[in-house]
Amino acid sequence: MTAQSNVQQVPVGSYFGLPGVTQPMEQFDVLTGVSTPLALGNQVPWNPSGPLQKTDIVKYWELAVDIGWTTTVTGATLSPWAPYNALQNLKLKMQGQYSPVELESGIDAAIFQMYRPMGGPGAGPNVPNNLGVNVAGTFANAAFPQPNQITSGIVTNPAAAAHWRFTLEIPGGLWIDKYYDLAEDGTILSGPMGAFVSPQYMAGGERNVTPQFNFAPINAANSDAGPLVGSTAGAATVTTDVRRVGYYGSSNPAALPPVFNWQYRRASQRVNQGARTKLDIPITEFGQVLSVFARIFQPTGNIPGDVTTITKAQLVYGSNLTRFDDDLKANQLRFMRQHGFLPPVGTVIWDMLANTTGGDLSNDARVLNTLTNANTHIHLELSAPLTSDSYIVVGTELLVPVSTV
Repeated sequence: MTAQSNVQQVPVGSYFGLPGVTQPMEQFDVLTGVSTPLALGNQVPWNPSGPLQKTDIVKYWELAVDIGWTTTVTGATLSPWAPYNALQNLKLKMQGQYSPVELESGIDAAIFQMYRPMGGPGAGPNVPNNLGVNVAGTFANAAFPQPNQITSGIVTNPAAAAHWRFTLEIPGGLWIDKYYDLAEDGTILSGPMGAFVSPQYMAGGERNVTPQFNFAPINAANSDAGPLVGSTAGAATVTTDVRRVGYYGSSNPAALPPVFNWQYRRASQRVNQGARTKLDIPITEFGQVLSVFARIFQPTGNIPGDVTTITKAQLVYGSNLTRFDDDLKANQLRFMRQHGFLPPVGTVIWDMLANTTGGDLSNDARVLNTLTNANTHIHLELSAPLTSDSYIVVGTELLVPVSTV
């Protein structure tokens, strides 16, 4: 009885990560082998038979996608963002929580995964070149992807019996090497510490968690709306598997990862811009903003935005306080120092969680807290205007405040 009392007095998480105490697992979830035929002219929803498993503790899910082409696609132009934009409107619905993932496109999921992979290093020059971007120091965007760790090979216009295979990570939280636990007003409650913020306890209250997304049509409206444009024929069936990575539950609270009053989230939102050379793009997410990207697309011409026309790229907050005052080269140099490769085509990225020296991830003073700083936005100036129908997709990686009560 005394030994049991001593165990319960040990703080939650104090034994987490210790050998013989913590029990990690990687396994297939219940949603495996889900088969969905693609349509030529319209999106098709992914329609699994039910939610994900409601047990144990999940760090992240892996969504493995295999597009098996049953006929040759004819007349198609390949998107520079293929195959990831085969997924559209990607969302993870989580009962009693914010959606950890709420994205316009699989492109955005791939961009986040490129510089913040769940299964590998989060920063530094040795990070895998996940999306095949050019590491040459020419300071210009390169198309993606090419052979890399996400796809199984070079993506080309598909023929019969060809396969497009790739895996996207759906995070339930993020490991932060130097984590400061904050109150909503910015008061430091504890830290720094190494912490996973925050793992999803699936068994608590039988939480329903369901991924939702659509598959793009074989003949998409443009290169952003799908991987193939102008297709006159073609047929494919998509097989999806979901794997979970996390920990088995324990009756000993000291062996479980602690849950903080902050939840990790990746979100993106489309903002129409039009034919202007000066753009102010609001960041509408609220919380600790860890990183931000702006992905430009011009439907006229069916091309990503040319980032070499960017003469000023600023991240601004408060009364026009400048967090970053960049031109394109300064922005890309910082990102290269952090991650060892360039952002993908049409994209500029600000990463405030990773050090420029390739060190630890930390939510220290570099992170922007929109709960204590208003008017956070991106300001871009271009040497040539975008087309009138252009839009920018803003991706925000952040910690949002939640109650653990």
